[in-house]
Amino acid sequence: MKLLILDFDGTIADTKSSIVNTIQATGKQLGYGIAQEKDIQEKIGLPLKDTFSSVLKIPDSQIDNAIDLYRRKYQDICMKSVALFPNVKSTIEYLSQKGIVITVASSKGKEALHLLLDHLKVSPFISRIYGEQDVKNKKPAPDMARLILEQEKCEPEEALVVGDTVFDLQMGQGAGCHTCGVTYGNNSYEELKAQNPTFIINNFGELKSIF
Repeated sequence: MKLLILDFDGTIADTKSSIVNTIQATGKQLGYGIAQEKDIQEKIGLPLKDTFSSVLKIPDSQIDNAIDLYRRKYQDICMKSVALFPNVKSTIEYLSQKGIVITVASSKGKEALHLLLDHLKVSPFISRIYGEQDVKNKKPAPDMARLILEQEKCEPEEALVVGDTVFDLQMGQGAGCHTCGVTYGNNSYEELKAQNPTFIINNFGELKSIF
């Protein structure tokens, strides 16, 4: 394999608390109440539109306003709490030096991704970043993985999609890629295993042995 497609939230970085806190603060300010942490966690990895409509029942006419408010709040909240999971930086650096093309595929906006990856000091090892604005059909649709394969001129069997949710695995499988679930993120080992990924790992550093 020569291409690595990484999810961000729950795979590279621990952003769970910042996402939950920002969604709760957004819902409260807009008068839709405070959503339960469990309900929010189940939607991490999906576009914000889906989260707000299903968890907070925000009508379509107010979704854009909610997303704008979320993004204004998120940067301040996240920058104070976001951190890389163990062995992420050293593994990404190792794979980059080995010649593996490393990309990030996320439901986040690209501006936020650039800021966070710079803040976490891993941007130099990332070849390209793909965010929500790059495709019409978001995860779990395979569109983003297919776009990355096209842009990076790579065959599906030469690529590995790594993520912490079944949405990531479904995206990769739909594009014909190898997939790898990580158990330390937002979905459990059992949930990931049920999706039948190529690999399941408990620590990001285990990717070294796969490549």
